[in-house]
Amino acid sequence: MKPLLKPARLRRGDLIGVAALSGPVEADALQAGCAELRRLGYGVRPASNVNRRSGVLGLAGEDEERLAGYRQLLLDPEVKAILFARGGYGVQRILPRLDPTEVALHPKIHCGFSDVTALSGFLLRRCGIPSFHGPMVAADLAAGLEPLSARFFPSMLEGSGPSEVLFPRPDVLVPGGMSGPLMGGCLSLLASSVGTPDEFLFDGSVVFFEEAREEAYRLDRMLGTLLAAGRFDRLAGVLVGSLSLITFGGREDPDRLRQLLLERLSPLGVPVVAGLPSGHSGPNVALPVGARAVWDPAGAALRFPEEIVT
Repeated sequence: MKPLLKPARLRRGDLIGVAALSGPVEADALQAGCAELRRLGYGVRPASNVNRRSGVLGLAGEDEERLAGYRQLLLDPEVKAILFARGGYGVQRILPRLDPTEVALHPKIHCGFSDVTALSGFLLRRCGIPSFHGPMVAADLAAGLEPLSARFFPSMLEGSGPSEVLFPRPDVLVPGGMSGPLMGGCLSLLASSVGTPDEFLFDGSVVFFEEAREEAYRLDRMLGTLLAAGRFDRLAGVLVGSLSLITFGGREDPDRLRQLLLERLSPLGVPVVAGLPSGHSGPNVALPVGARAVWDPAGAALRFPEEIVT
């Protein structure tokens, strides 16, 4: 992994760009999310494609349009941070067209999750730029952040956020402490990135993952891909975020899901803890991807000894 190229911290009054690299954006949700950013004291500049819906997959514009909208925000010196309208699908289609040298020349805060996980891998591995796995504009911000998430956003982007995440209900599958650079995001994106030049380098890292709306066998297949490819062979530990609407034949079964995680992850021989307040459902605290992270089992806390903004 490249040395971290830390972007400048966000300040009240700064201009935030809203990118749309994935699915089509609902106008009302976008308006509500942008209004929340303005209420927090920021200016807002939506990407040029944010209202588009086109192409065979009905994404937020053709690949060229989504890429152009993102690059306009990236290259605009007035835009100090890039947030994402929503997730879905589409980011991996534009990554081969992104120039890592150009991106590294314009290190900016990026914050999003779900499909944005693929871009986070690109930013960290190809450019050395850390990012935040956290709220999106036409999703979390439009609906209103619940109290725990609001403690971390936007303060983490401003370099003034909490230095630790307390787990409200930690479920220790394999006990122990762990320390290493924090890597991860949406599990389906981690699995589909295997073998690409944009995947995270997991060795020695604290890996976290979350997922939503999948049948359990598909989640098992995602984990199986990462395990069979050797990506989890040399981890420091695993943190599991929200796994919402993971079903067995259409029905949720938390006990069976826990057993599935144990079967897949306990043979790694590293600590595994579920209950990270991050993901598609419930709290979605802003996590600094690429930062050194330390899991304190006694305090049930994930600590960050360093900032990823300057």
